[in-house]
Amino acid sequence: MVKYYKYTLLFFTISIFGCYNDDDNQVVEAFNATHKSSELTSVIKSITSHDGSFDDHIDNTSCFSLVFPYQLKINSKLQTFNSSRELLTINDTDEIEIVFPISIALKNYQIFEVNSSSELMTHKSICEESLHIESNSCLDLVYSITIKEFNELNGTFETFHFTNNKDIYLYLEELHDSDVYEIQYPISLTDNNSETTIINSSHEFIEAYEFVDSYCD
Repeated sequence: MVKYYKYTLLFFTISIFGCYNDDDNQVVEAFNATHKSSELTSVIKSITSHDGSFDDHIDNTSCFSLVFPYQLKINSKLQTFNSSRELLTINDTDEIEIVFPISIALKNYQIFEVNSSSELMTHKSICEESLHIESNSCLDLVYSITIKEFNELNGTFETFHFTNNKDIYLYLEELHDSDVYEIQYPISLTDNNSETTIINSSHEFIEAYEFVDSYCD
């Protein structure tokens, strides 16, 4: 009986959400309504999570990246690095030593200060074991993105506009289980070849993600 009530309540919530008209008289369709633990949410978080893979040759993990600026000893020579572009000057044969303290940014955008190599290894182990986010660096959202949210706890609607990966990721991370939201379509995705795909529904979004993910390195 409890499960039946939950399913009925969810259907009722989505039905109401689908009938809502905002100030621009744009209808929010129930077909595209989704929630915190949906497949679409996982897809968006995969695309918008912090990409820590660009400095894997420095910290040996894609679960986080070092926060610029920081210093490295390259073949015993002290150098300061301020951007990912500067890291391209490091060769595979170079001897690299991280100069502590440093800060690291995890996939979920959390920042931690690290004071030693042992602390760094501990963060690496914890991050790789606990943050099960499959980051996809082969797709990018074209901003801005608009999301309409309905909260069944207080029966209100709200519109959010996003202009970067971090903000939309943290928004999804902080959703409550009772929150129902929808992306305002159409939106655009770009891949590593700078090709753009127009997305008109949540179903198309997931299909496009799965297609690119099948060959994404």
